[in-house]
Amino acid sequence: MPKILNIPPSIFLAPFVRTYTLLKFNTYQKELCWPCYSGPEMCLLFFLEEHPKGLPINGNDSSDNKSKRALLKGLFTRFSGSWKFKGEYSIFRIQFTPNGFHSLFGLPLKEFTNKIVDAQTVFGKEITLHCEQLQQTQNIFKMAALTDEYLKKYVTQKKATASKKGVDLVSNAILRSNCSVPIEQYAAMAKMSLRNFERKFRKQVGTSPKTFCRLLRFNRAIQLKLMSPEKCWTSIALDCDYYDQMHMIKDFKKFAGASPTKLFENSSRPALRIENVKRRI
Repeated sequence: MPKILNIPPSIFLAPFVRTYTLLKFNTYQKELCWPCYSGPEMCLLFFLEEHPKGLPINGNDSSDNKSKRALLKGLFTRFSGSWKFKGEYSIFRIQFTPNGFHSLFGLPLKEFTNKIVDAQTVFGKEITLHCEQLQQTQNIFKMAALTDEYLKKYVTQKKATASKKGVDLVSNAILRSNCSVPIEQYAAMAKMSLRNFERKFRKQVGTSPKTFCRLLRFNRAIQLKLMSPEKCWTSIALDCDYYDQMHMIKDFKKFAGASPTKLFENSSRPALRIENVKRRI
């Protein structure tokens, strides 16, 4: 059974990084397929063993994607096909907070929306060296410590202060509120006009506040089904604040390319075992 280990970053990096994740599994020569459905946050992916097929890497002029061990995956607002897995996999992921990537690196997230790019084109050879360090250890605690050190050099006092106001403050408030507050109130919280708030939100988070809320709700429905396979879709729709099941189906077709039932019927990904790990002091 595939195992997912989640571990938090250091407190110093908490405003920018939501979690580090290590996913390990073996398909035992059977090809598995899982749709790359839309997600609300930016992440860095490190493929430490085998490399999946079907990755639509933007700006890639080579058919040899196996050389691309570190990939930057932007926020996705549409279905982008399926990834195919065959072999033994060890995948380390840095999942940023909604505004965390922009706050750390000063890059506009809208430039990465609906794209997967070779991380070396953004960070240079240093990211490849970090990937090699990760490959040399299978310990989640060591991986987290190495990644903390790699990211800390990008943090300044100015950035840490900025993370407590404006779009960053509001985007994290949206995560906590499950999008139950009107967008106008979020703009007021950020002390901006609605138009200015929407413009800055799109630049720093990667999409509009409304679409971001839809993505959060859609991903919440996915996670509920993964954690409770016996739960019916009607109950999940209500738990995730959809108007009705048809409202949820509309979002699934846009973000996952299929209805909820077909998405899980067509997927060959086995059940996951998820474990949240505490940092060692």
